[in-house]
Amino acid sequence: MRRAILKDHTLCECQTFYSVWICNHYAYINSCNRLFFMKNVTLRRTLSSDRWYGSCDSELQTALVSLARPVRLAHGEELFLLGEHSQGLFCVLEGTLLVSNVNKDGQVAVLSQVEPFQWFGEISTIDRGPRHFSAYANGDTKVLCVDGAVLEPWLNAHPLCWRDVGVLACCKLRVALDVIQEQAFLTLEQRILKRLERIASGYGSRVTPMKRVQIPQEVIAQMMGVSRQSANRSLKYLEEVGLISRSYGIVELHTDADTYDRSCGGPTASSHPQDTEQSA
Repeated sequence: MRRAILKDHTLCECQTFYSVWICNHYAYINSCNRLFFMKNVTLRRTLSSDRWYGSCDSELQTALVSLARPVRLAHGEELFLLGEHSQGLFCVLEGTLLVSNVNKDGQVAVLSQVEPFQWFGEISTIDRGPRHFSAYANGDTKVLCVDGAVLEPWLNAHPLCWRDVGVLACCKLRVALDVIQEQAFLTLEQRILKRLERIASGYGSRVTPMKRVQIPQEVIAQMMGVSRQSANRSLKYLEEVGLISRSYGIVELHTDADTYDRSCGGPTASSHPQDTEQSA
């Protein structure tokens, strides 16, 4: 009889312990889920400072965050290389990336400087072709990576969202066409100021453009395809006329959109696709 009572008591204690463990376990899971949800909501709000992401369908916004994985890169480490066969979208969270190519003589051409919270990688995602440039970290950098292997099936299941990816490609195409015109119409000083203005505005993606651009003089020269001496002379001229001021590795812009267009002249930059749609 005593043994039966002790056995029942032990069994009761085990059941109580198991019940408490189950409750704690589910409470922990719920806590993790709430934390994950809060992080995702916070990240989405942060990413919405990018005009393209902010204009995307809410389902795509959620998917880009939930399907993504963060990647940390040390200074000089590549995210991907020219000719690499990979698909997917990327977004810089911290630091900067230099998008560049190198010719057979070792001359570096920097195509753009990608900063928080700009998205890129859409061309290879659309046409499944190789990467047409290399991307390297400029300082310690954190990037949000949405692999094509998970993104493409999601987009195929939500086909209307493919249009948002197409809009991202169109934004880059508009910038590229403007740059081609500027090569023919503008002086080096005007082109440098245009490029600095583009970087400050995230190539049109930032809702609120920055006034200070962190960029070495060497990178400016590589973007323009000129020597450091030529870039330095042009930057000095822009500083003398009051359009910029410089400190080590930093250029501060003293232009707004109107002043910028008047001082530079040349072709007017294309309107942002979302702005065109809204005005229509």
